[in-house]
Amino acid sequence: MTSGLLPPQVLQAVLEQLAESVLITDASGRILYVNEAFERLTGYRREEVLGKNPRFLKSGRHPLEFYQAFWQGILSGKPFRGVFVNRRKDGSLYTEEKVVTPVQGPTGKVEYLVATSRDITEEMALKSRLEELSTLDPLTGLLNRRAFSEQVETDLLRSGSRRALAYLDLDRFKAVNDTLGHAAGDRVLARLGSRLREALPHGVVGRLGGDEFAAWFPAKDALEAREKAQHLLRAVGMEVVVEGQPVRLEASLGLALYPEHGVTLAELLRRADLAMYRAKAFRLPHPEVFTPDLDGLTPQTLALEAEFHRALASGKATLWFQSLLDLRHQTYRDAEVLFRMESPRGLLNPLGQLDLSRRAVNEALDRFVFSQIALLQKRFPSLRLWANVTPWSLSDPGFLALVEQEVHRGLHPERVVLEVSERLALPHLSRITPALWRLKTLGFRLALDDFGTGQTSLLHLKSLPLDFLKISRELLWLGRGEGGESRVGPILAHLVEMAHGLGLGVVLEGVEREEEVALARHLGCDLAQGFLLHRPSPEPVCP
Repeated sequence: MTSGLLPPQVLQAVLEQLAESVLITDASGRILYVNEAFERLTGYRREEVLGKNPRFLKSGRHPLEFYQAFWQGILSGKPFRGVFVNRRKDGSLYTEEKVVTPVQGPTGKVEYLVATSRDITEEMALKSRLEELSTLDPLTGLLNRRAFSEQVETDLLRSGSRRALAYLDLDRFKAVNDTLGHAAGDRVLARLGSRLREALPHGVVGRLGGDEFAAWFPAKDALEAREKAQHLLRAVGMEVVVEGQPVRLEASLGLALYPEHGVTLAELLRRADLAMYRAKAFRLPHPEVFTPDLDGLTPQTLALEAEFHRALASGKATLWFQSLLDLRHQTYRDAEVLFRMESPRGLLNPLGQLDLSRRAVNEALDRFVFSQIALLQKRFPSLRLWANVTPWSLSDPGFLALVEQEVHRGLHPERVVLEVSERLALPHLSRITPALWRLKTLGFRLALDDFGTGQTSLLHLKSLPLDFLKISRELLWLGRGEGGESRVGPILAHLVEMAHGLGLGVVLEGVEREEEVALARHLGCDLAQGFLLHRPSPEPVCP
């Protein structure tokens, strides 16, 4: 045997015993040799493939350009390394990592092709499964939060078409876990995942965590977005039978539109979330679209607002009273009405936490207060009632229409004093002045509340149709010295003299000490109000 050369029979044995598949063709691609590993990999026997072109292994998974590039490189003498997806004799697919080496003859021309390949089908399946686990929620099969966010953000970068983002939260899902157990709850969520995918075949649906889901889908306007999102709510509402128990879920759904409500995922999610909270707070059975008035609100404010509206609708809202003392006659002929509502937390005054600039809140409050005043006038015919109105009400033409309607129904305006806060009114003075004059024409008395906390000038006081100034308690404390003695007397005396000179009555509010009552009487104030005299209560002090 020549040194360094193996006999042909040894080379044959080596090729046959290799774990890798070996296929040798001539330059035209006609098969000249395959080893046993090739037979095991493809399912074809040697005698079935010799003389044929390997194209019978094609799976159809690679485009024509792939094979053109492959042959162009090989015939130029360059080895090829790559991954092929091919088809076995039984029709099943397999993935192989292949190296094809062109063998050149004495003239330098490619005469043979030697292909070795390794079966990586299981490796690729495992890799695919790991990638799937990294992007899919294991319980529902929907995209997880990270994968959903990545897909939406990619879509935002490459697409300028109009879209909608839906934020869906299951209502009272905890009850399912508590009554049927967490395993049953998981099965409900798993079934829900497939239903949500079916409900939105042309969108992207993801589970953000817990019982919160999101969807991203094409929608040319709010109407189409609502129609498509309604399919999601119907999918949630379909009955699921778990352990023989029928389960029906409910959900709250908020929508944000791209690009009207945001151009980033963070903006759209935040605004869809706010719309969802409004739907949940108001128990809306339909998708709720974000509106600009929701910006700046919190879920807690929305929940309180919904509780406020439910209290009005269910008869759990009422008016309490804080009576005012007539300092000249030592009688109680006036009482301020104060809104209260029943809640699971007890009797609440929610007005300090509600956003009164929101028209829906203002309208509902005004409608309730004025309808109640008309009823209270029948109960307490000798009592003059004081009620607060906001500058947002006074700026709304619907408010005047409401008041005029109540007067037409029998409300006596001459027995009502409407108060507007100086601090709130000043920024809106030009808009609310016409409404104040109209109320004056109707017969209402008007008061500037919290006087001294703003910067109302004498010119303002002369131009407004006022009847009373309610001096803020803050002025009582403004002039106190270190020892607690009051130096505010001259200031208040000037204010009272000025008000009387303009024909205005004066109310000192926030009275909590006997010396403050004495001071108010000494200065010539007409009325006093405060906890010392009468705390808010369900009944007024009647004359």
